[in-house]
Amino acid sequence: MKRYTLLLSSLLLLISVTTSYGYTVVNGIFADPSGMIFGTYLSVAEGYGYTPPGYYSWTGGSVSPVGSGATPYAKNANARDWYWTQDTNGPNNSDPNTGLIFDLGGDANKVVVFPLIDHGPVGPESWEYNVYLSNDKTTWTPATLVSYYTEGWSPDPDISDGYTTLWELGPGMTARFASITAGNNGNPDDTFYYDSFDNEIDAVAGLTESGGGLNPIPEPGTMLLLGISFITGSAYLKRKAQ
Repeated sequence: MKRYTLLLSSLLLLISVTTSYGYTVVNGIFADPSGMIFGTYLSVAEGYGYTPPGYYSWTGGSVSPVGSGATPYAKNANARDWYWTQDTNGPNNSDPNTGLIFDLGGDANKVVVFPLIDHGPVGPESWEYNVYLSNDKTTWTPATLVSYYTEGWSPDPDISDGYTTLWELGPGMTARFASITAGNNGNPDDTFYYDSFDNEIDAVAGLTESGGGLNPIPEPGTMLLLGISFITGSAYLKRKAQ
């Protein structure tokens, strides 16, 4: 029994490692929790584009046209689909009001960011953004990095999804809005530091403090009670109308 316990512990260490910087590196993909919904883009992007999911050897340039217009910005930001939206106010934009602003759709304690990359190296290019959270889009709080996932959200060799990252506020704190700005001043790991003049963000999603989605699916028992309540209420209204 002890041997199996040691083996399990070794496997867990291979999957995730807590670094001296205070966050956890997970050697795998980010698994979507139940009820996770993507944030809705509100403003203030300067660019958009597309990076194919099979990318793994791009060395420079742009893999897709970058354009302007409100419709492509919203289209590229509202779903995790290999299309990205961009803040170009680098090299390190510390003004959340000029970043990519999203409505998370509920009270979030955490936010998961799904970036894309348009050239190498994968590490720094995956991490060219700062994360701020707010309830009123006026007062912004920098989020703290919790963990990053080395295979992003799609298994390698789909390296173009970079590293998915998870950020949080303090215990009991929540926010409705997120701003993702060009730069990497929220990254405590100096091996990833470099001047970032832009970012490529596929999508973001708010999570609860326990890591669940903001749109939880009701349990079967809850659904049954709701159904009974609806039937009872309908019958009562019908009798009252007679």
